[in-house]
Amino acid sequence: MSNMPDGYYNRFDPAKHFDAHLFRASYAVQAAEFNEVQSSLSARIQGVADAMFRDGNVVRDARVVVHADSGQAVCEAGAVYLKGAVRGVAPKQLTIPVVGVVAIGLYLQESVVTELEDPSLRDPAVGARNYQEAGAARLKVEAVWGFAGDGQAGEFFPVYQVENGVLRAKEPPPQLDGVTQALARYDRDSSGGSYVVSGLAVAAAADLPGGEQVYTVSEGRARVNGYGVELSTSRRLVYPAAADLRPIDSEPHTSASAGAQRINVDRAPIAVISQVRITKEITATLTHGGYTGAQDPLPDTSVISVLEVKQGGTVYAAGTDYKLSAGKLDWSLPGNEPAPGSTYTVRYQFIAAAQPTQSDATGFTVEGAVAGTLVLVSYSQKLPRIDRLAIGADSELVWIKGVAADWNPQPPAVPASLLPLASIIQTWTRDRAVSNDGVRVVPMSDLAGLQGRLDRMAELIAQQRLTSDAQLREAGAKKGLFVDPFLSDGMRDAGIVQAAAIVGGELTLPIAASAASVPNDVSDRTSLAFSLAPALEQPMRTGSMKINPYLAFDPLPAAVTLTPALDRWTELQTSWASPLTERLTVGSGNRSSVSQTTTDALLSTSRKPIETLRSIEVRFSVSGFDPNEALSSLKFDGISVAPAAQ
Repeated sequence: MSNMPDGYYNRFDPAKHFDAHLFRASYAVQAAEFNEVQSSLSARIQGVADAMFRDGNVVRDARVVVHADSGQAVCEAGAVYLKGAVRGVAPKQLTIPVVGVVAIGLYLQESVVTELEDPSLRDPAVGARNYQEAGAARLKVEAVWGFAGDGQAGEFFPVYQVENGVLRAKEPPPQLDGVTQALARYDRDSSGGSYVVSGLAVAAAADLPGGEQVYTVSEGRARVNGYGVELSTSRRLVYPAAADLRPIDSEPHTSASAGAQRINVDRAPIAVISQVRITKEITATLTHGGYTGAQDPLPDTSVISVLEVKQGGTVYAAGTDYKLSAGKLDWSLPGNEPAPGSTYTVRYQFIAAAQPTQSDATGFTVEGAVAGTLVLVSYSQKLPRIDRLAIGADSELVWIKGVAADWNPQPPAVPASLLPLASIIQTWTRDRAVSNDGVRVVPMSDLAGLQGRLDRMAELIAQQRLTSDAQLREAGAKKGLFVDPFLSDGMRDAGIVQAAAIVGGELTLPIAASAASVPNDVSDRTSLAFSLAPALEQPMRTGSMKINPYLAFDPLPAAVTLTPALDRWTELQTSWASPLTERLTVGSGNRSSVSQTTTDALLSTSRKPIETLRSIEVRFSVSGFDPNEALSSLKFDGISVAPAAQ
């Protein structure tokens, strides 16, 4: 049963494969049957239309303009394909959220209209018994602009996508889904399907105060997985790029002086400095304990060594008078010690936590570290990586985060359904670079220019090889040693005519040849001797008739035979006798070699019309004239060749 309002019957079911209604005489016509006829016809039309269109395809106009700041969306009037029909839509203004992805589309609202809502539906037939009586109701289907989740009634069909207040690009109308699919399949098979046609250049802008990176994508066109994408205006992207951190504990650096000094870390850039520990030296005044052999605690922890203990002019010796034990001066040794309750000075070194100043991405300044001691730095490093920006077939700009690495990070792979536009080398410093490495279409003019440059390059390489060969031969001449392996004519003097020929590694006498025409004793087409044998004959006949009694056709033209009819020849412009001799000896089979290797390398080609043809003697015979028929003229290529006596 089809979806119909209550009280309206419709038994249309496509699974039953009913193709037509056959109304029979003397049988009543049911109201349900009229509804079934309409549903069957609509389903048949929709089956054909769905092969070309997809729900939400724009057929005419129906543009949308969105203001990113306020969320105001202006939806124009137009025509959109929905559920088997091209439906008109009236203009409307919407207020949509500016955060996240919002779908703007059409709601199909259905309602039943009877004569109560529209009195014009009553029977207008004046004089009929049913005049102004009620008839069939109408099913009204209206397309209304809206966005997903706005609470309107009806079935929603998305048409446009808005991301953070920015409208994603869509193919201009008319949008034929079937044709688009065929073109996309052809584009993928022929050229890969994903490439930039024009524009879509990515550039970095100033970062936001919160650290977010800002990029701009210029307007342009591209093919993504075979589908066309067009950005009519440039896009501004805010990328919350967060660095991958690596904690580094107690990285050692040698202090240069006890004053303020600059420390540059080994693995920049720095995300945060957690701790800086230095070796500090101070002189403290202690009061000896109230009894002999007491232990006096030092005011600082992590004491490394005691450099000097002194009271007045007396300097106490470590290991004899005292010893350092658990951060205390132990006077239990049998040597000298200060009087109980008296004061004395101690100079010692200890490890202390320092507060770094003037810190940046590469280092900081610290003060108070003893010269020659270690400065231990604990910090977090921002690992470099390569992120990629790609675009989808729905014009969605997608960020693909790379894998961070200490050295030589690799760009991430891009799915086949996306077109990469640019790679962002995240160094987390001012040296951050944007590389527009997307595949771009190459115009035919550029391909032609590239072909010309390749030909020019091949010509220069050939000239360089000739120059190198000449230099090598000159080097051999300077050493007074000359050896010719008879492999080619490269070692021979090109300044004089070389009468001998090199063939197959041997120096031999040349063979001279000239083109010869057909001998003079052959005046006509000649074949081997033969005798005719009848294969099929009909000796009987029943009558005769004239073929052309009224001379309705022109007489057959004369037969002209040229000897030779074709002229083929080869010209060798060279000062060597080897090429022709080699062609006649090796090519004709008179000589044989053990092995032969031939390598053909096409460096460049050029064509031009031949300037002159060679001059040869051509004999001709003309036949097919009637007896006593006068020959007015005979010309060959515009030159008169008529015989003297006719």
